[in-house]
Amino acid sequence: MKTREIIQQLKSCESMCEAGRAATSYFLRVCRSDSSHILRIGSFRLRDIRACHDDLECTYLIRMFAVFEMALREFWTGAMGRRSRPAVRQLMDAVALRCSVPVDHLVRAHGVRESRNVLVHGGEGRSVALAEARSYLCQFLSSLPREW
Repeated sequence: MKTREIIQQLKSCESMCEAGRAATSYFLRVCRSDSSHILRIGSFRLRDIRACHDDLECTYLIRMFAVFEMALREFWTGAMGRRSRPAVRQLMDAVALRCSVPVDHLVRAHGVRESRNVLVHGGEGRSVALAEARSYLCQFLSSLPREW
């Protein structure tokens, strides 16, 4: 696996979110001017389109973190030769230690993990914007070997 490919996948999540925002924004305008467009496509309502538009960043942050976690799990088994399946927090800490990830990069990546956990499991916590999340996760990954 190549670290730059994982970083590209994270950037792609951000690009897809931007495309989704543009598409839903346009579709909202079209449907506001003529609601018959909605009936031709599905059984949803204008408020569902708005909710979709508003939730895109959260959805793609979850997806982005899933790509990051998958990469760390592959590194864990492939490069580190481990067979266990640690919790993500411990996985991040172990990989950070092995690859000398700067502490501030690890702390920021944990912030993304915590934000993702709030989205998935509920609760309270600081939210992280998608562009910020991509930056933090890429910073963490930049300390991993180029290939493994």
